[in-house]
Amino acid sequence: MSLLFSSADGHQCLQLSTEAVMVIRDQALRKHPLETGGILVGYYSANPRLATVVLVTPPPPDSKHGPTHFERGVHGLKQLLVEVKRQTPSLHYLGEWHTHPAHEARASGPDIRQMNRFALWRQYGVKNPLLLIIGGVPPDKLEARASVHRAWHKPMYLELL
Repeated sequence: MSLLFSSADGHQCLQLSTEAVMVIRDQALRKHPLETGGILVGYYSANPRLATVVLVTPPPPDSKHGPTHFERGVHGLKQLLVEVKRQTPSLHYLGEWHTHPAHEARASGPDIRQMNRFALWRQYGVKNPLLLIIGGVPPDKLEARASVHRAWHKPMYLELL
């Protein structure tokens, strides 16, 4: 089951492949009741308003998990991003994902500040990184919410269609 998100005006969309959704569900279940996460890898279509996520990474081994916090590690990410960029079609970093176990799928203040810094610093070369938050209790009571982050702007929220 793939997922599709859209902004209220339909100008920004995010699609997650079935494989990406399965990795997220699996990782949420493995780490529950702790937060977990990783990065979103994919591409923008010819219309740059549609981002398609085809690969979701599990947490790097140097990540830190807690019941109300997650700090994504970096071990192995640079090499992964080099490898996927060489593929045809070329894939690249689109943003971040993480869980909020047994809570709503809403970005916290620290989540938003981090993503705004990523946008400002163009983390991994991305001007407008995506954030996907997964809330609820795995495996069946999960909800998802996505947002696009731009430097010096409020997040643009994308709702699940």
